[in-house]
Amino acid sequence: MFCQNLPRFFRLIISAFLLLAATPNLTLFAQSSRAANFRVMSYQAVKMPGTGFILEQGVLGTDGTAMHPVTAIPHGFALAAAAQSGTRNLYLLRKIGKDSVMMLLTDSVGRTLQQPRQYMPQLGGDAKMLVPPSLFGLPNGKGFVLTYPSGKSSRPNIEVRMLSPVLAPLWEQQLTPVCLTTVLHIAASDTHLWLVLREHLALAKRPRVLSFRLSNGDAECNQPLASNDELDVATVVPAGLLLLGTSDRRTSYTAPAEQGKASEYRRDFALLLNPVGQRLFGVGLAWPLSVRPSHYRWQSAGQLPDGSYQLIGETYRNTPNAGPIALGLAGLGMIGAGSPGMIPLSSYINKQPVGLIVAQLSTTGQLAAVHELAVPEVMTAAGLTPILEAPLPDYPTSFRFRGISTDYQHVMLNTNRQVLAYSIATQQLRPLTPARNAIPTVRHIEADRVIVSWSVKLANTGSEFEQIGMP
Repeated sequence: MFCQNLPRFFRLIISAFLLLAATPNLTLFAQSSRAANFRVMSYQAVKMPGTGFILEQGVLGTDGTAMHPVTAIPHGFALAAAAQSGTRNLYLLRKIGKDSVMMLLTDSVGRTLQQPRQYMPQLGGDAKMLVPPSLFGLPNGKGFVLTYPSGKSSRPNIEVRMLSPVLAPLWEQQLTPVCLTTVLHIAASDTHLWLVLREHLALAKRPRVLSFRLSNGDAECNQPLASNDELDVATVVPAGLLLLGTSDRRTSYTAPAEQGKASEYRRDFALLLNPVGQRLFGVGLAWPLSVRPSHYRWQSAGQLPDGSYQLIGETYRNTPNAGPIALGLAGLGMIGAGSPGMIPLSSYINKQPVGLIVAQLSTTGQLAAVHELAVPEVMTAAGLTPILEAPLPDYPTSFRFRGISTDYQHVMLNTNRQVLAYSIATQQLRPLTPARNAIPTVRHIEADRVIVSWSVKLANTGSEFEQIGMP
């Protein structure tokens, strides 16, 4: 009762002290039956004055109970990556400026299970920015995949290591690229691990797709795409890996019976690779006449019962980014003083999402059932009373695609004020929550519910988490 009356800052300090006093390092806790009903929903590194950083995890029980266990991050370390697999949560802590990392493994209620350290080279130049370590949580609680650079050359090797749920190494592959290479996407099925790389060639960038058997790490696919192909989506489907992206005019993806006028600068393609690298299809997308949006990007895809694919994308508008523009203008006056006065053109533009695009893709590359709709910042509906204290803009400032329901029937979206759901069957957009003066984030989409966290605690529950029934 005493702790509940203290400010949150002091409660965090007390909780951190109690947790650290009761939880020794390298201790493996047995999962209790109560812990099985909880799950870590969120995490953040919090700066504590005079004591460094702590890792605060947001834990939610199926009954709505919320907890916030905290763990001290060792001095000089920073949170670099995180992943979840089943009830286990893995955090990668990097020692700033040093060749050392620590992996922090926690259970479903945020208790520390292991804290092993390992060597990882500190890179410099472009490699430091383009080849960071990454973590990926395997489905069904099978463990984790860690990718990290090795060697200190301008084109470091990439190590791919599969870890069990208790961090035991199961297999490892070393990739030796011929140029500086970035890991763009990691995906996995029940049998295969997929990596999508970007090779930084002298005058272009080129994607490359790799696959490995999960059971033993055997490499089965090593498929380069064409130079300058850009990928929006890499998603696992029953037949393999489905890629959605764009290519320039130097790339040839045949479009069957294309009806609309081709873009001068952009041509969409869909590519399906099986686990051994065979192209099941690779086609330019044939848009129906006068349906193609001006600015859009694909966000997700999934296979439907009839064998076609459901595609989800966002439309956006380009808006000026005032900060870089001001810096660029200032730089123009400093060219004579030795400054290049240049900022990349992409830094001047914000791609502000304004709507949703939904389509179905046949296995021959035809787009059908294309629908586009604007997404407002706030929607009202019967039974949902807005909780607002300030006026809101009429256009979205931070709408984002958050995921698709398990049956591919609903698309979940965030704005700065509420969570929205779009029904593919009825083509209707509806609010899942009232509009509030808090920012929501969809944390998990399950078969029967959507779990949302809010930037402030809800007045009626005292918790920042909310569980909402699937529409």
